[in-house]
Amino acid sequence: MKRLVVEGPKNAYFQDINIPSCPKNGIVAKALFTAISTGTEVRVYRWLPVDPEGEYLHGGQKFPDGPVENGYCMVGEVVEIGSEVTDYSIGDVVYMGEPHQEYGSSVVDNIFKIPEGVSYEVAAFMNVLHVAQGAIRDGNPKPGENVLILGLGVVGLSAVAFSNAFGFNTVAMDLNDKRVEIAREMGAGLSISPSTPGYVEKIKEFFNGRDPDLVIEAASSWRAIKTGLDLVRPGGTVIVVSTHTDKPDFDPVGHPYLSKKLTLKTSYGPELEGSRWDKESSREFTFDLLRKNKMDIKPMITDTISWDKIPDIYDRLDKEEQDIAGVLVKW
Repeated sequence: MKRLVVEGPKNAYFQDINIPSCPKNGIVAKALFTAISTGTEVRVYRWLPVDPEGEYLHGGQKFPDGPVENGYCMVGEVVEIGSEVTDYSIGDVVYMGEPHQEYGSSVVDNIFKIPEGVSYEVAAFMNVLHVAQGAIRDGNPKPGENVLILGLGVVGLSAVAFSNAFGFNTVAMDLNDKRVEIAREMGAGLSISPSTPGYVEKIKEFFNGRDPDLVIEAASSWRAIKTGLDLVRPGGTVIVVSTHTDKPDFDPVGHPYLSKKLTLKTSYGPELEGSRWDKESSREFTFDLLRKNKMDIKPMITDTISWDKIPDIYDRLDKEEQDIAGVLVKW
C-alpha cells in the first residue's frame, strides 16, 4: 500500500509498504478520506522542532533518523475484523487517528463509527474539531459573553463554529482575507483583518462597548498572543491552542498584563478520559450539533485532492497560499 512520509525539510513522498495486520481486538480499514491538519503537518513538512533545543519533532518524539509518517485524521471502510471484535462489521465506516495511507489498523478503543446524518468528509476533521471544542471549553465562557478568535486555520475556523453554536458573541480575526470570509460563513458575527483601519474600535463596537471576555489564539504567533492580552478585558482569559516554536519578544506576565489579573492558559484537546467532556462525550456532542445543523464546517474545506497530490498541497501550504484552509484527501 501507499503511505506518505516526510524525510527532512520539505521532502514528502510515498512509500510502498505492507498492509498492516489486524489486531485481535481491532480492525483494518481501507481509507476513504484523510484530512490535513495544516498547522501540525506543515510544521513537520518544514522539519521544525517543537522545543527550543531542537530535539523533538513532536511532543513525545525526537527527530527520527529516517522518514516519518504525517497526519492523524482518517475515515475508512472496515475490511477486516479481529477475532475478539463483536461491535463492528465488514463495510462499517469508521474514524481512526491514522496517517495518510491506503489502509489503517487500530484497536477498537481508538475508533468509532460515523453516525447517520454526518458526512464522511466532515467526519474526517474530527480530531481538529476535538481541539477546537476543547479550547472553547477550557476558556469557560459564560452565557452572553464575548469571544475573540485569532488565527483562522482549521482549528480557529472550527472554534468559530463551536463558539457560534454555543451562542457566544463571536469575532474572528486573521490577516488572510479568504479565511476572514470563511469565518463569516461559519457564523462569526464580525470577521475582520487586523489590517483594517480601526479594527480595535470595530471589535469593541460589535461587543456593545465591551472588551472580549475570552480570546482563543490559534495563529501560532506570539504577536497574536500579545494582541489577545492587549484586547481581553481585565480578569479575562486568553487560551493558547497553537504550537509555538520560538520565544516572545515581550513579557506576557509583566507590565501591563500583571495588573489586568488575566488567565493565560494552554489547551490541548478534550479533557482526560473519564472526565465530563472527555473525547467520547465531546465527539457525541459534536455529532449532535452537526446532525441538527447547528454547526456547519463545510465552508472551511476549500480543497479536495487525490492522495497523490499531498506533497503538492504541502508545497502550496508552505508558500502560504491565501486561498487554502481545510484540505480533504480522497483515496
